[in-house]
Amino acid sequence: MKKERFVSLKVKLTIGIITICFMIGVVAILSVRRIATSVIDKEYMDKAEQITEAVVNTIDPAEVKTITDIVMDVYENVDTVVPSTEWGSDAWNDYMANYEGIEDLPLFQELRAKLREYQDIFKVDCLYFTVYRRSAVHGIYILDAAPDEDACPPGCVDSFEDGVWPDDENQTLPTTITNEEVYGWLVTAGYPVIIDGNVVCYLCVDISMNDIKAKERGYVVTTALTMFALTVFFLLVAIWFFNRSVIRPVAMLSDTAKNYCSENNDVVHHAFEKLQITSHDEISELLSSMKQMETDMNTNITSLIDTKVALKKTEEKANTMEALAVKDALTGVRNKTAYDYEVQKLEQDLADGFNEFGLAMVDLNFLKRTNDTYGHEKGNISIRRLCMLVCEIFEHSPVFRIGGDEFIVILKNRDYRAVDTLIEDFYRHIDEWQNDSTMNPWEQISAAIGYYKFDKTVDRTVEDVFKKADKAMYDKKVSMKAERKD
Repeated sequence: MKKERFVSLKVKLTIGIITICFMIGVVAILSVRRIATSVIDKEYMDKAEQITEAVVNTIDPAEVKTITDIVMDVYENVDTVVPSTEWGSDAWNDYMANYEGIEDLPLFQELRAKLREYQDIFKVDCLYFTVYRRSAVHGIYILDAAPDEDACPPGCVDSFEDGVWPDDENQTLPTTITNEEVYGWLVTAGYPVIIDGNVVCYLCVDISMNDIKAKERGYVVTTALTMFALTVFFLLVAIWFFNRSVIRPVAMLSDTAKNYCSENNDVVHHAFEKLQITSHDEISELLSSMKQMETDMNTNITSLIDTKVALKKTEEKANTMEALAVKDALTGVRNKTAYDYEVQKLEQDLADGFNEFGLAMVDLNFLKRTNDTYGHEKGNISIRRLCMLVCEIFEHSPVFRIGGDEFIVILKNRDYRAVDTLIEDFYRHIDEWQNDSTMNPWEQISAAIGYYKFDKTVDRTVEDVFKKADKAMYDKKVSMKAERKD
């Protein structure tokens, strides 16, 4: 017999403590980071929304509409729109030439100067006016107040399938946080410029979050290192405490128990009595119990032997009773309880991938008439006769009596594959008995049988198979009664 690998309680406790401390630390770090990120993101998103709303409320919407109309008039009349993804190409330069002169307009320069003042006041990266055309998946820049080297000229178009689109119903632009390769972390918000209930364009703001995200990462790293140091400290304290209060006393009990049956009986039979553990907990109670056990074992060994003999007899009796509990008293086959147990095993087989089985339902016909005419004893003979035939036909399958005159067969292996032939043989015997005039009426039994095989494409449980087999039997029973009337 292969010896199982021994893992000490000390190792298990140490692993358990380390795991718990590690999990607590990870959860704490993730929670701190999640909370910090949520708070910071919410603060920046609120700030961006407040800035756009404040700026829109302080500028003249008519001036914004004038510039927007000029830019959009050009946009609507150009033959081909070249998106900013082709920035610097000849096609893009030709397209942007259509907007030449707009930036030189006094009103354009005045609006840009105002936005740049707000950029300085609010310390944001850029403010810009944009018009969105969902049908063309375009965002058209009207005026960008970013520094000249970074600004998008009027008429510049961003084309995006999955961009952030305005909500047409409430005329709002969702505030988003993005992390792009070129710009890093940005929070973007927009607020509509409205005249007479119509949106002229959207004032958008981009606020860099690179610095705050860097500080956030630093905060998380510092928190992680602190948590790690605290975890190590509490881990060492916990290991010391468990070693002193649990591991040592348990080791003493274990060593004493190992030597209990050594050759030096004069020592081991009083070994627990000599131990002194004053931890005042379950280990102390365990030692007291073992001392009592030691005394009882020395004084009551004979009683233990008698108890063992009595337990053996009880076990044999229990096995006998268990066998009777799953056996049908009338027919000797297994009963409904045994069938339910087999169903549990079949369900486990289905879970393991085995599905080649079926159920055959057998029901005795005209039992009530036999009982009423000849008495219940003769009806019992009919039941036993049917049971005998079912067991004879399906000799390789377990048979169960699940009702007064109902039997069920679990079809597997040979009987599963040859079920149609076996059912023909079953009815052949029934016909022979029906036509045998030497038999008593209660021996000339009639029965209906129906079966169904598990189909993994439509069935999921044994109950599904049971219902279909029961229906097949019932349909056969109805047809047999109809034939008898004819």
